[in-house]
Amino acid sequence: MTPARILAATIAACTLACDAMGEVRLSAAFSDHAVLQRDRPLRIFGLATKGERVTVTLSDSQGRMVRTGSAVGGLNGEFAATLDPLEGSAEPLTLVVEGENTVTSRDLVVGDVWVAGGQSNMEWPLAATGAQLADALAVADDAGIRMMTVPHLTANRPARTVDARWTVSSKDTAPQMSAVAFWFARAIKERTGLPVGILSINWGGSRAEPWADLSALNTDPTYTARVSALRAEVAGWNAQGEEARNQAFDLKRREYQAAGTAWWNTVNAEEPGIAGKWFLAETPAEGDGWERATLPARWADDPQLKAFDGVVWYRRSIGIPAAWAGKECFVELGPIDDADVLFFDGVPVANTIGDWRTPRRYRIPAQRVRAGEVTIALEVLDVQGAGGIMGDAAAMRMTCPSAGGEPVPLAGDWMRRRGRNAVGMPPFPARPERDTAPGTRFADPAAMFNGMIAPFSGLSVRGTIWYQGESNAGNEQETTEYRSLLQLVIRSWRAAFQYPDMPFGVVSLAAFRQHQPDRATHGTWPGLRDAQLNTERNSPSVGTITTIDVGDADDIHPRDKRTVGERLSRWAAATVYGAADVPWRGPRTKNARRDGDGLRIEFDVEGGRLHTRDGKPLAGFAIAGADGKFVIAEAEIVGTTAVKVRSPSVAEPFEVRYAWQDNPANANLADEVSKLPAHPFSLRVEADPVRLPQRPSTGAPQ
Repeated sequence: MTPARILAATIAACTLACDAMGEVRLSAAFSDHAVLQRDRPLRIFGLATKGERVTVTLSDSQGRMVRTGSAVGGLNGEFAATLDPLEGSAEPLTLVVEGENTVTSRDLVVGDVWVAGGQSNMEWPLAATGAQLADALAVADDAGIRMMTVPHLTANRPARTVDARWTVSSKDTAPQMSAVAFWFARAIKERTGLPVGILSINWGGSRAEPWADLSALNTDPTYTARVSALRAEVAGWNAQGEEARNQAFDLKRREYQAAGTAWWNTVNAEEPGIAGKWFLAETPAEGDGWERATLPARWADDPQLKAFDGVVWYRRSIGIPAAWAGKECFVELGPIDDADVLFFDGVPVANTIGDWRTPRRYRIPAQRVRAGEVTIALEVLDVQGAGGIMGDAAAMRMTCPSAGGEPVPLAGDWMRRRGRNAVGMPPFPARPERDTAPGTRFADPAAMFNGMIAPFSGLSVRGTIWYQGESNAGNEQETTEYRSLLQLVIRSWRAAFQYPDMPFGVVSLAAFRQHQPDRATHGTWPGLRDAQLNTERNSPSVGTITTIDVGDADDIHPRDKRTVGERLSRWAAATVYGAADVPWRGPRTKNARRDGDGLRIEFDVEGGRLHTRDGKPLAGFAIAGADGKFVIAEAEIVGTTAVKVRSPSVAEPFEVRYAWQDNPANANLADEVSKLPAHPFSLRVEADPVRLPQRPSTGAPQ
């Protein structure tokens, strides 16, 4: 069977389960090990029959009642009981919900609940952070850190339930947790001494539009026509009978299968590894293009593969224990970027495309498993980004649960050989359920808000951290639209969580792509970063942290997630928890004016005085005259809080930009105490000084 046929054979249709009525069902937010938000009214909700009386009781470990309340199932089959606030505590509580049936959740604690949202860099797991994984595992056994990872779901109307559960942090569970959210939670817990719960609600590659509610988007003229068209399309879809919808779903599934088959056929039509059968044991172990390799390893760290997009083959032999013969086994490989086919004993048995995050766990059918030496081979294809096998060495192994025994390790020595260059993009991101109906497609407005945020509507939380924007930085129009779009997302989430001024911490995009030292400005990401900073300046309780110094030129997914999470925690400490002595912003522009032959920019500096973080002369500035043509500018720190920029080729400057590249590697302005980098900016200066709006109040510390 060809890899493409395997792909077609293993794609399964995924559908949302219908809500079962007639019995009480508790929201996933209150499943075992949940974290309840302290110091705020506690809303316990779920599904119940219309008119059904529901009693909610919280008890301590001694069985003593702590809080109780009741509610009645509404017309829509939902119930919600509001309990008085609780103080933070790690002492476990039991939640009992009684109606026509009884639902019990155990080991609930009270602390702070944060939502971690966005795309791949927020979703990125600890298992794929390289050296930082060891640091995380050293502190991972912590029952005070808990996380719920919400599955990828889209919907054309607000969903009421989602199948997700809380996980308590441990060495076994932490590797699959969001890395940014883990380090954020750990820092917050150290500060408060109380449990921290994270709702990890992310989707790699997602744009911002699917995360906003249709009602919010409809208030912006940019989106009203699209929203109206989508609403009409959804109404038409929902008016169809079930049979017609099933037929449409089956059609989309077949189209996806055909696209995956066609893509792999295109890749392998000219792939020398397929023609030469490099997956067979008869292939020479050394020479003829084969060389030794150590796995796991990402290509971005290998000088020979750093700039390569295409196919690399890996092969090695392993010994299968006699007790495993004839039994179903599994080959586990960790995450692989971007696509792969596993060959077991010369036969392709499993395949993944367009999924760089999910650890591979491939089933080996019982009839394929024989005792003795067996060759396994991997055809790995990278089309962009870092490439390679990304996880921890311990994640690479072969197991046989039905036979027991120690796993066979797969990390370490392999042989590798380079195949063809990359050809086209895979059908990614695409899964059948995304295209089931209008309003459930991957990029449709509100599709992810409906499927992944709406089920938690009304949940008491402390705030949100957000890392998204790469997918909205394709061109100048998109980055301009993001100035209002991010505010619409924030408005949507605040309405969903019934928290009008909910704190919202935004991660400004990290550095990516090669630095252009001879260009004054370069790329589209600076415009997106400027839109993120604009949101901080114009929205209450929003803070933007700067990460231009922790990126990776070769990888859109930089591995340093700890710095990101801890910087977010500094924002939360200063603006949510009342730690006024914690600097978090880095220098921010305050005003700008003409100054002789140049421009003078004044900064708001939280941590002492301006300085350069690398000890080198100030760099990263560009200026332009009336013609709008930017040139690299000379810059110097004046006094403690100002910078003057000039260029002999611009006699009368009108505009100044700083760190205005996708990868502003030379931008080195920071403050002396916190060492936090100045945020990129763009200013146009007329005859009179330009004064910028100052950071709005973040509300009373809590």
